[in-house]
Amino acid sequence: MRTLFLIVILLLLEIPIMGQVEKPIQSPTRYIPYPHLREADILWQKRHWERIELKEKANLHLFYPMTDLPFRKSLFNVLLHGIYDTLITQVFADDKFEIPYSLQQVANYASRIDTVFDQDDPSIIILIDTIKIRPKDVLAYELKSDWYFDKQRGEMKNRIIGISPIIKDPQTQEVYNLFWIWFPDARWVMTQHFTFNKHNFVNRPNYDDVFSMRFFVSHIVKENNVYDRAIKEYKRNSPMDQLLEGQRIKLELQNIEHDLWEY
Repeated sequence: MRTLFLIVILLLLEIPIMGQVEKPIQSPTRYIPYPHLREADILWQKRHWERIELKEKANLHLFYPMTDLPFRKSLFNVLLHGIYDTLITQVFADDKFEIPYSLQQVANYASRIDTVFDQDDPSIIILIDTIKIRPKDVLAYELKSDWYFDKQRGEMKNRIIGISPIIKDPQTQEVYNLFWIWFPDARWVMTQHFTFNKHNFVNRPNYDDVFSMRFFVSHIVKENNVYDRAIKEYKRNSPMDQLLEGQRIKLELQNIEHDLWEY
């Protein structure tokens, strides 16, 4: 009887262990601060604007899941909930970061009340509906970042300045940037949420890792220039011409890094 009793106790102890299979393997982490960079050590610098298309297979880990899971959210919900919880406060109207948005303004842009009136009698309300921007409405993300060569460390590095979700309005079908977030202000929140790794479930990077190590596919839509023009403004013939121009800028970036090492 004593042996049977011990077996029953061991089986009961194993039940909660089996129930923990779905818990994240990683615990919340702290982001790694950017290394100190002296202006005198920047030998060369360029500013790029990139677009991350979420329909690309390589970017699906930023798009899914559509509904929050206990230990995984889409990037849009991570950013939006971070703003609602006041963990992300540096939110702006555009990529110049000059016009800040309040929490109430962000809430108004991400969710609004739509009222339908009776056509015969406008004083009668037929329906009141809440229209929310959801992860499925996000088409892409736009990044603003600086490429620079650090002569002190002898390396070409990229530092992201801002990130913006590009959404398709579910009511008007208009496509636009919802808001711009000062990226360093969002890094802590992004470290607390992990993405899906199809190659190894044990090693799942958080969202800050994804952007720091550039685990995504993007194309360049603008490079800083004297006219302050985006590629689509001077390559108007076709989207293919715009993609090829972006590839030319990427290749130029690689050549500059090679030349700096060569000479």
